[in-house]
Amino acid sequence: MHKHKKSRQGLRIVWLFVFCMELGIASTYSLKDVIQSSRNNNVLQKALKNRTLAQTSRNMADTSGDPFELMGMFTKADPDVGTSGNEYMVGMSKKIMLGNVLEEQYAVTALKNEAERLDGAKNIVAYENGLKNLYHRHCIEYEAYRTFQKNYHDFNTLYRKKKKAYQFQEISKKELLELEIEKNRLYAKLQALKMDQEISKQSVFRLSMLSSSSNATLTCRDIYPIRSRVALGDTLKLSKKAYEKRLHSTETKFKRYSHTLESVDLSMQYSQEIDVDRVGIGVSLPLTFSSKRSEHERAAALYENSAVRFSFEQQMREKQNLIMRLKAQLKNQALLLKSAKRNHDDYVKKLLPLSRQSYALGETSVIEYLLTQQRSYQLQEELYTTQKAYYKTLFTLYTVSETKDKR
Repeated sequence: MHKHKKSRQGLRIVWLFVFCMELGIASTYSLKDVIQSSRNNNVLQKALKNRTLAQTSRNMADTSGDPFELMGMFTKADPDVGTSGNEYMVGMSKKIMLGNVLEEQYAVTALKNEAERLDGAKNIVAYENGLKNLYHRHCIEYEAYRTFQKNYHDFNTLYRKKKKAYQFQEISKKELLELEIEKNRLYAKLQALKMDQEISKQSVFRLSMLSSSSNATLTCRDIYPIRSRVALGDTLKLSKKAYEKRLHSTETKFKRYSHTLESVDLSMQYSQEIDVDRVGIGVSLPLTFSSKRSEHERAAALYENSAVRFSFEQQMREKQNLIMRLKAQLKNQALLLKSAKRNHDDYVKKLLPLSRQSYALGETSVIEYLLTQQRSYQLQEELYTTQKAYYKTLFTLYTVSETKDKR
């Protein structure tokens, strides 16, 4: 018996140790931790970096110049008249690009690649803003769950009191059933809210690649304040830089095909015949006037330059219009949020206590009381829905304007 007791005590100690370890392992992450982890592990960032390296290597390969060419020939001569014997020839040739043609060709492609890299950077900005929005969404859903949990607990307490009252025949069976149905509805709603906040939390952990235990949490003490206006500063910087790179690329391309002479072919040859040794040096010049290739290339560069300008002008017009609309929407949602919070607070602090008191005194029916409660839940849900819509608009605005938040 004594051994059995000691065994149970040992088991309790082990479980207590495990519980303490779990508490020690529990981690709480801030928004800064989430974003930093995303930057350290973001596959979009890694893909962009490797794509840039691949494009640079490809560009270097394409503009490295042609290699030397080695040629040779061996023949056996057996003339009708004269001495017969062996003859051979060896030679080398190379195409040499003149001036800075290769450097200009490299610059044309490098500038285009840099513009693509800047476009890829916009995708990373959008990803981070989406992650910030998801973080805020979780915090709102967690707050909604905790608030509703208290509401359910209060209602459940009321239900237990009314159940005892029914046992003493102080209320009817119908009234108790209506309360029970409402309690079950509230419980189902509570479980749905619990699931929503858990899904959004796990989504934050997965997308940021944070390693989390089952009891890891997000602090939610660093969410952005509600503001009707936000300072954006210099907007669309990435798009403007990409435009400048594309424009410079077309200008460099026009310059690259403006050379009168781009290349020469040099060759050197030594041949040994039966009775003669020969050494030859050759130069081959392309007759550019016999082809309109350079002319068409310059024309293409000019057309491309115009297309880049027109496309950028339209893109800026659309984005600036969208930024203006998002600013107006943000201001409107901030006002709606302020109004929704005031309505909810007034209802909970003023009307709801009166309704409870009236129901407790038997002045109103259970149906009227439940309708008042449901209206309270509805106002609460509208408040959280408006909050989520506000943050979605806020981070969409940061994404479209290509700016960092300034809290």
